[in-house]
Amino acid sequence: MSSERAQPAIEIRGLGKRFGSVQVLQGIDLTIEEGRAVVLIGPSGSGKTTLLRCMNFLEEFEEGEILIGGEPLGYAAGPDGRRRRQPEREIARRRAELGMVFQSYNLFPHMNVLANVTVAPVRIKGVARREAEELARDLLARVGLADKLEAFPAQLSGGQQQRVAIARALAMRPKAMLFDEVTSALDPELVGEVLAVMRQLARSGMTMVIVTHEMAFAREAADEVVFMSGGNIVETGPPAQIFGSPRTERLQSFLRHFREGYKL
Repeated sequence: MSSERAQPAIEIRGLGKRFGSVQVLQGIDLTIEEGRAVVLIGPSGSGKTTLLRCMNFLEEFEEGEILIGGEPLGYAAGPDGRRRRQPEREIARRRAELGMVFQSYNLFPHMNVLANVTVAPVRIKGVARREAEELARDLLARVGLADKLEAFPAQLSGGQQQRVAIARALAMRPKAMLFDEVTSALDPELVGEVLAVMRQLARSGMTMVIVTHEMAFAREAADEVVFMSGGNIVETGPPAQIFGSPRTERLQSFLRHFREGYKL
Protein backbone atom coordinates (compact mmCIF):
# COMPACT_ATOMS: atom_id res chain seq x y z
CA MET A 1 0.00 0.00 0.00
CA SER A 2 1.56 3.31 -1.11
CA SER A 3 0.89 6.73 0.36
CA GLU A 4 1.30 9.87 -1.71
CA ARG A 5 3.21 12.66 -0.01
CA ALA A 6 1.20 15.82 0.65
CA GLN A 7 1.95 18.85 -1.51
CA PRO A 8 4.10 21.45 0.31
CA ALA A 9 2.30 24.65 1.21
CA ILE A 10 5.08 26.73 -0.37
CA GLU A 11 7.98 25.55 -2.50
CA ILE A 12 10.81 27.81 -3.68
CA ARG A 13 13.22 26.56 -6.34
CA GLY A 14 16.36 28.36 -7.46
CA LEU A 15 15.02 31.81 -6.58
CA GLY A 16 17.17 34.74 -7.67
CA LYS A 17 16.36 38.39 -7.14
CA ARG A 18 18.25 41.56 -8.10
CA PHE A 19 17.78 45.21 -7.33
CA GLY A 20 19.54 46.80 -10.29
CA SER A 21 23.03 45.33 -10.38
CA VAL A 22 22.85 44.07 -6.77
CA GLN A 23 22.04 40.38 -6.33
CA VAL A 24 19.97 40.18 -3.13
CA LEU A 25 18.83 36.55 -3.35
CA GLN A 26 20.93 33.80 -4.89
CA GLY A 27 19.64 30.34 -5.76
CA ILE A 28 17.22 30.04 -2.84
CA ASP A 29 15.69 26.58 -2.36
CA LEU A 30 13.17 26.24 0.47
CA THR A 31 10.18 24.02 1.16
CA ILE A 32 7.49 25.01 3.65
CA GLU A 33 5.43 21.99 4.65
CA GLU A 34 1.79 22.45 5.54
CA GLY A 35 1.18 23.10 9.23
CA ARG A 36 4.79 24.07 9.97
CA ALA A 37 6.11 27.30 11.49
CA VAL A 38 9.32 28.35 9.72
CA VAL A 39 11.31 31.28 11.11
CA LEU A 40 13.81 33.23 9.00
CA ILE A 41 16.69 34.77 10.96
CA GLY A 42 19.83 36.59 9.93
CA PRO A 43 21.53 39.99 9.96
CA SER A 44 19.89 43.06 8.47
CA GLY A 45 20.30 43.09 4.71
CA SER A 46 20.56 39.31 4.44
CA GLY A 47 17.48 39.05 2.19
CA LYS A 48 14.91 37.77 4.68
CA THR A 49 12.22 40.36 3.98
CA THR A 50 12.88 40.29 0.23
CA LEU A 51 12.40 36.52 0.26
CA LEU A 52 9.15 36.89 2.17
CA ARG A 53 7.88 39.53 -0.26
CA CYS A 54 8.78 37.31 -3.21
CA MET A 55 6.68 34.53 -1.66
CA ASN A 56 3.65 36.82 -1.95
CA PHE A 57 4.83 38.29 -5.28
CA LEU A 58 5.05 41.76 -3.81
CA GLU A 59 8.54 41.62 -5.33
CA GLU A 60 9.13 40.20 -8.79
CA PHE A 61 12.12 37.93 -9.28
CA GLU A 62 14.44 37.14 -12.15
CA GLU A 63 15.24 33.46 -11.62
CA GLY A 64 13.55 30.40 -10.25
CA GLU A 65 9.97 29.70 -9.30
CA ILE A 66 7.60 29.80 -6.35
CA LEU A 67 4.81 27.24 -6.02
CA ILE A 68 1.82 27.73 -3.72
CA GLY A 69 0.11 24.40 -3.12
CA GLY A 70 1.89 23.07 -6.17
CA GLU A 71 0.78 25.91 -8.48
CA PRO A 72 3.18 28.60 -9.75
CA LEU A 73 2.88 32.16 -8.47
CA GLY A 74 3.87 35.12 -10.64
CA TYR A 75 5.23 33.31 -13.65
CA ALA A 76 4.37 30.22 -15.66
CA ALA A 77 5.84 28.54 -18.73
CA GLY A 78 4.25 29.62 -22.00
CA PRO A 79 3.61 27.43 -25.07
CA ASP A 80 7.21 28.00 -26.16
CA GLY A 81 8.53 26.91 -22.77
CA ARG A 82 9.71 30.41 -21.84
CA ARG A 83 8.74 32.00 -18.54
CA ARG A 84 5.88 34.49 -18.79
CA ARG A 85 4.23 36.69 -16.19
CA GLN A 86 0.80 35.41 -15.24
CA PRO A 87 -2.33 37.55 -15.76
CA GLU A 88 -3.03 39.90 -12.85
CA ARG A 89 -6.25 38.06 -12.00
CA GLU A 90 -4.33 34.79 -11.63
CA ILE A 91 -1.65 36.46 -9.52
CA ALA A 92 -4.30 37.99 -7.26
CA ARG A 93 -6.03 34.62 -6.87
CA ARG A 94 -2.83 32.89 -5.81
CA ARG A 95 -1.73 35.79 -3.60
CA ALA A 96 -5.06 35.68 -1.74
CA GLU A 97 -4.07 32.25 -0.42
CA LEU A 98 -1.31 33.89 1.63
CA GLY A 99 -2.04 36.26 4.50
CA MET A 100 0.68 38.82 5.17
CA VAL A 101 1.28 41.00 8.21
CA PHE A 102 3.80 43.82 7.98
CA GLN A 103 5.82 45.97 10.39
CA SER A 104 3.29 48.77 9.92
CA TYR A 105 -0.31 47.95 10.73
CA ASN A 106 -1.90 49.54 7.62
CA LEU A 107 -5.35 49.70 9.22
CA PHE A 108 -8.00 51.98 7.73
CA PRO A 109 -8.12 54.90 10.20
CA HIS A 110 -11.72 55.83 9.31
CA MET A 111 -13.06 52.32 10.02
CA ASN A 112 -13.61 50.69 13.38
CA VAL A 113 -11.96 47.40 14.26
CA LEU A 114 -14.85 45.23 13.12
CA ALA A 115 -15.03 46.99 9.74
CA ASN A 116 -11.26 46.73 9.26
CA VAL A 117 -11.46 42.94 9.61
CA THR A 118 -14.58 42.43 7.47
CA VAL A 119 -13.93 44.77 4.54
CA ALA A 120 -11.63 42.47 2.53
CA PRO A 121 -13.68 39.24 2.79
CA VAL A 122 -16.81 41.16 1.75
CA ARG A 123 -15.32 43.21 -1.08
CA ILE A 124 -12.69 40.82 -2.44
CA LYS A 125 -14.12 37.37 -1.76
CA GLY A 126 -17.81 38.26 -1.87
CA VAL A 127 -18.52 36.85 1.60
CA ALA A 128 -21.92 37.84 2.99
CA ARG A 129 -21.56 40.65 5.53
CA ARG A 130 -23.23 38.71 8.34
CA GLU A 131 -20.91 35.74 7.79
CA ALA A 132 -17.87 38.03 7.59
CA GLU A 133 -18.83 39.79 10.82
CA GLU A 134 -19.36 36.49 12.64
CA LEU A 135 -15.91 35.30 11.57
CA ALA A 136 -14.38 38.67 12.50
CA ARG A 137 -15.85 38.50 16.00
CA ASP A 138 -14.43 35.01 16.46
CA LEU A 139 -11.00 36.07 15.23
CA LEU A 140 -10.91 39.22 17.33
CA ALA A 141 -11.82 37.17 20.39
CA ARG A 142 -9.00 34.79 19.46
CA VAL A 143 -6.46 37.64 19.49
CA GLY A 144 -7.85 39.05 22.72
CA LEU A 145 -9.77 42.02 21.30
CA ALA A 146 -13.40 40.99 21.68
CA ASP A 147 -14.06 44.21 23.60
CA LYS A 148 -12.59 46.50 20.89
CA LEU A 149 -14.99 45.90 17.99
CA GLU A 150 -16.22 49.50 17.87
CA ALA A 151 -12.85 51.14 18.60
CA PHE A 152 -10.93 52.99 15.90
CA PRO A 153 -7.22 52.41 15.24
CA ALA A 154 -6.21 55.71 16.86
CA GLN A 155 -7.78 54.50 20.11
CA LEU A 156 -5.62 51.35 20.21
CA SER A 157 -2.07 50.68 21.30
CA GLY A 158 0.47 49.53 18.75
CA GLY A 159 0.22 45.96 20.02
CA GLN A 160 -3.55 46.02 19.73
CA GLN A 161 -3.37 47.42 16.20
CA GLN A 162 -0.96 44.68 15.18
CA ARG A 163 -3.31 42.04 16.60
CA VAL A 164 -6.14 43.56 14.55
CA ALA A 165 -3.87 43.30 11.48
CA ILE A 166 -3.33 39.60 12.23
CA ALA A 167 -7.08 39.03 12.60
CA ARG A 168 -7.67 40.90 9.33
CA ALA A 169 -5.23 38.63 7.48
CA LEU A 170 -6.80 35.50 9.00
CA ALA A 171 -10.26 36.68 7.92
CA MET A 172 -9.29 35.91 4.32
CA ARG A 173 -8.91 32.24 5.35
CA PRO A 174 -5.36 31.95 3.96
CA LYS A 175 -3.53 28.68 3.49
CA ALA A 176 -0.42 30.21 5.05
CA MET A 177 0.56 33.33 6.98
CA LEU A 178 3.64 35.48 6.33
CA PHE A 179 4.94 37.75 9.10
CA ASP A 180 7.53 40.45 8.37
CA GLU A 181 9.16 41.76 11.58
CA VAL A 182 5.72 42.38 13.05
CA THR A 183 7.05 43.41 16.48
CA SER A 184 9.90 45.66 15.35
CA ALA A 185 7.84 48.87 15.48
CA LEU A 186 6.36 48.12 18.91
CA ASP A 187 7.43 49.37 22.31
CA PRO A 188 9.15 46.53 24.21
CA GLU A 189 6.27 46.11 26.66
CA LEU A 190 3.85 45.46 23.78
CA VAL A 191 5.92 42.84 21.96
CA GLY A 192 4.79 39.97 24.19
CA GLU A 193 1.10 40.29 23.42
CA VAL A 194 1.70 39.98 19.67
CA LEU A 195 4.13 37.08 20.05
CA ALA A 196 1.54 35.31 22.23
CA VAL A 197 -0.96 35.42 19.36
CA MET A 198 1.65 34.05 16.95
CA ARG A 199 2.51 31.22 19.36
CA GLN A 200 -1.18 30.36 19.53
CA LEU A 201 -1.37 30.26 15.72
CA ALA A 202 1.68 27.99 15.56
CA ARG A 203 0.13 25.61 18.08
CA SER A 204 -3.10 25.55 16.07
CA GLY A 205 -1.26 24.19 13.03
CA MET A 206 -1.32 27.29 10.85
CA THR A 207 1.39 27.27 8.19
CA MET A 208 3.60 30.25 8.99
CA VAL A 209 6.74 31.91 7.64
CA ILE A 210 8.11 34.46 10.08
CA VAL A 211 10.92 37.00 9.70
CA THR A 212 12.02 38.09 13.17
CA HIS A 213 14.90 39.21 15.36
CA GLU A 214 13.19 37.71 18.41
CA MET A 215 15.55 34.79 18.93
CA ALA A 216 13.85 33.46 22.07
CA PHE A 217 10.54 33.35 20.19
CA ALA A 218 12.19 31.58 17.25
CA ARG A 219 13.59 28.90 19.52
CA GLU A 220 10.27 28.37 21.29
CA ALA A 221 7.74 28.57 18.45
CA ALA A 222 9.50 27.40 15.27
CA ASP A 223 9.39 23.94 13.77
CA GLU A 224 12.29 24.94 11.52
CA VAL A 225 14.74 27.84 11.60
CA VAL A 226 16.37 29.19 8.43
CA PHE A 227 19.51 31.30 8.80
CA MET A 228 20.24 33.69 5.92
CA SER A 229 23.28 35.80 5.17
CA GLY A 230 24.32 37.64 2.03
CA GLY A 231 21.26 36.59 0.08
CA ASN A 232 21.88 32.89 0.71
CA ILE A 233 20.44 30.24 3.00
CA VAL A 234 23.46 29.30 5.10
CA GLU A 235 21.93 26.80 7.50
CA THR A 236 18.55 25.26 8.28
CA GLY A 237 17.34 22.94 10.99
CA PRO A 238 15.19 22.52 14.07
CA PRO A 239 15.61 25.20 16.76
CA ALA A 240 17.60 22.92 19.07
CA GLN A 241 20.22 22.37 16.39
CA ILE A 242 20.36 25.94 15.07
CA PHE A 243 20.67 27.52 18.50
CA GLY A 244 22.36 24.69 20.36
CA SER A 245 24.78 23.21 17.80
CA PRO A 246 25.23 25.65 14.89
CA ARG A 247 27.40 24.07 12.21
CA THR A 248 28.78 27.13 10.42
CA GLU A 249 31.07 29.85 11.74
CA ARG A 250 28.76 32.47 10.18
CA LEU A 251 25.79 31.32 12.26
CA GLN A 252 27.93 30.97 15.38
CA SER A 253 29.12 34.56 14.95
CA PHE A 254 25.58 35.81 14.39
CA LEU A 255 24.24 34.10 17.51
CA ARG A 256 27.00 35.48 19.71
CA HIS A 257 25.43 38.92 19.26
CA PHE A 258 22.17 37.66 20.79
CA ARG A 259 23.46 35.56 23.69
CA GLU A 260 23.36 38.34 26.24
CA GLY A 261 19.82 38.91 27.48
CA TYR A 262 18.35 35.81 25.84
CA LYS A 263 18.13 32.23 27.00
CA LEU A 264 19.38 30.57 23.83
